[in-house]
Amino acid sequence: MTIYFRPDSVPELAGLSSWEQRVLLRGTFLRERAISTVVLLLAVLGSVQFAINPLLERFAPTIRTDSVIYAVILVIWLLLLMKGRDIVLMNMLRPKFAVKRAEQKAAEIAKLEAERAAENESKAAE
Repeated sequence: MTIYFRPDSVPELAGLSSWEQRVLLRGTFLRERAISTVVLLLAVLGSVQFAINPLLERFAPTIRTDSVIYAVILVIWLLLLMKGRDIVLMNMLRPKFAVKRAEQKAAEIAKLEAERAAENESKAAE
């Protein structure tokens, strides 16, 4: 199985604008996103408590007293974990993306057919 790191590389998202990719990635599957957010929260809390803080205490004990540098480190760590979560979700939800794209395409086709039928009826009425 291929792992994709960028939305532009995912075949199920090919042909979409960056905005459409963002909406599909972040706004469509809210249940999966909510569950992954809870997991992310637990990962952040656990990794800061049991990995980041002990490493900082061991290698640079004065960093935790300087709140700006410590805050920058924590924000960068959070952003890295969020990027990792997005990559995992993007790869796990590929089948759902394909289904959602098929539904969108079917809705577009149905809309075009309805417009054509309405045009044909209006021409026939004339």
